[in-house]
Amino acid sequence: MKHAVIGYGRLASALVPALQASGEAVVVGRRSPGAGEFTAAAAARQADWVWLTVPDDQIAATAAALPWRAGQLALHCSGATPLDALAPAPAAAGFHPLKLLAGDAGLAGVHVGIEADAAHRPALQVLAQRLGLIALALPWPMTATARAAYHAAANLAASGVLAVLAEAGALWSAAGLTADEALPALLPLTRGALDTAAARGLPGAVAGPIARGDVAVLARHLDAARGAGLEVDLLRAVGLRQLALAEAAGRLDATQAAALRALLG
Repeated sequence: MKHAVIGYGRLASALVPALQASGEAVVVGRRSPGAGEFTAAAAARQADWVWLTVPDDQIAATAAALPWRAGQLALHCSGATPLDALAPAPAAAGFHPLKLLAGDAGLAGVHVGIEADAAHRPALQVLAQRLGLIALALPWPMTATARAAYHAAANLAASGVLAVLAEAGALWSAAGLTADEALPALLPLTRGALDTAAARGLPGAVAGPIARGDVAVLARHLDAARGAGLEVDLLRAVGLRQLALAEAAGRLDATQAAALRALLG
């Protein structure tokens, strides 16, 4: 089995070493090849599996330009892009690591969404295991609605958290605290909540005034946001979802839940 990786951004810089470390033969194709590299077409000609790790909006054009031959498998690693983008290839599959690659580029230990037909899924699952990934079988075929929901879930769990931290930082500044201290002070709370969720599940990890049914404290939070000139829609939306978790955990009686819902609604 020989792999060609077309494009060399953050994902490829993690994928290529992982493939090589697992004993796979890999060639790299780039627009401007360096030493030991090839053009995209030359790399594809040598490979059984061709990975298109170019930006999402370049996948279809790149696939259309490659010299495919019978028996090859085209793969992309984009959770948002339909496999139709790989239509010029004899066969297509998706292999989507669920990890932000802005920092640590390693892949081991993360889930990888595998979107493939029955003929190719087993080999991709074996490869995932060899790379130290946890295989996640995606629906086949995957509808546009399912794909959008899958990608939205991943995005919300990743960069969506940053929006919540940004709002927390704004409230921190409204309290008269130094802005550059906000993230270092707040991140341990975020990490602690995530660690607890990993150990106990989401309902078991919920804490704070909503989990205690403390309407008075929550009302002061909303007033503080308004006083700082902030919209309270995010606090309310997040609060309602915390309320649902607290109810699922059996933390609140009916009266407490009703009072919190009236304040947040």
